[in-house]
Order: sequence, then structure tokens, then C-alpha cells
Amino acid sequence: MPSHSAKSLFEQNIQSARDCLALFDGIEKLKPANVNLDWILRAGVVFAVSAIDTYFHDKVRYRVGRYSLANLPPALARFEVEIAELTVWDEATRKGNVLRNWVVDHLSARPLQSRKAITDALRLAGIQAVWDTIEPDQKKRDVFLREFDSLIRRRNQISHEGDRMTSRRSGKKLRQIGRDEVQKWIEYSIELVSRVEVAFPS
Repeated sequence: MPSHSAKSLFEQNIQSARDCLALFDGIEKLKPANVNLDWILRAGVVFAVSAIDTYFHDKVRYRVGRYSLANLPPALARFEVEIAELTVWDEATRKGNVLRNWVVDHLSARPLQSRKAITDALRLAGIQAVWDTIEPDQKKRDVFLREFDSLIRRRNQISHEGDRMTSRRSGKKLRQIGRDEVQKWIEYSIELVSRVEVAFPS
């Protein structure tokens, strides 16, 4: 079986978002009556964020197992485990696998969809100052991260609110969404991962 990396798996996962655009384009050409195709675009947003989330989980997973007690990153050195788990460590031949499994289990129920969550998780893998590193210019970094926040917010509106307006006088109407907007967010997701990979190669 071919070996994978966080980047190679991201490329597979982001394809789902691209496929949503292709599906939207194909069905739109048929001009079906009384069919709202915007849900396909919304699915593309959800898949894009899922690809980002999975990428950062994988980034930690593939890196954290490389460490030993002699060279732990500070955040990993402070990582807490249950005393009962120490027997697993003592009996393990490959200590890196134990570290990896502990961290993966810890992160398994934690979405990496906010700046802080991503920062904290990457510190376990020895990656420091991720946002400052991928964009040293503060003004450009602020713009770049505002786009990240915007993407995550829209994903949450879709996933948790059915993408309907929530104000009392909104009539609970659906928010507008366009193909160009989704295309922009897919391209942004790819750029984000590319920047991280340049700064912190697998």
C-alpha cells in the first residue's frame, strides 16, 4: 500500500469539495425545474472545512510519533496521561507509537476548526507560531486569518443552523450562497495547507 502524509490525504479529501462544484455545474446545465442546487454548494463548504480539520489532525498524528523522551516538544512534555497507561509505555517496544496513540485519542473528539485549537494541537507536534510563520506580515496575516474565520463561521451556519438566518425578523430564510464564493473557499483551503507544508514540511 502507498504511504500517505497529511498533505496527500488532504489532497484526497479536498477533492470531495471540488466534486461538489463539478456536480453543481453538471446538474445546472440540465436546468432542472424546482430543484435548489445551493445545497450542493453548501456541501462543498462543509467538505472543505472537513479537509482542513482532517489535515491538521493528520499533521499532528504523523509528526508526534517521531519523538522520544529525550527530545519532546514542550507542549508534548506536559501532556497528561492516566497512571494506568504507564504500563502501556513500559511494555511498548516502539515508544513513538504510544505517544502517537495517546495524542490521537486525545484529539479524536476535538475539532481543529479554530485558530487556537489548531495552534494548541500543532504545538504537541513541535510546530510553534504557525500563523506568524506562514504569514510574517501582520496586516496580511490578519486578512488571511479573517478569511479562515469566515469559512469556519459559514460551515457552522450550514452544519448547525441549516444555513438559515436566525434573527427574529429574518423569517428563517436561507442565506445566499454562490458558486464563486465556494470556489474561493476551496482555493483558500488549498493555499492554507500549502503554506503550512512550505513552513513545516511533513
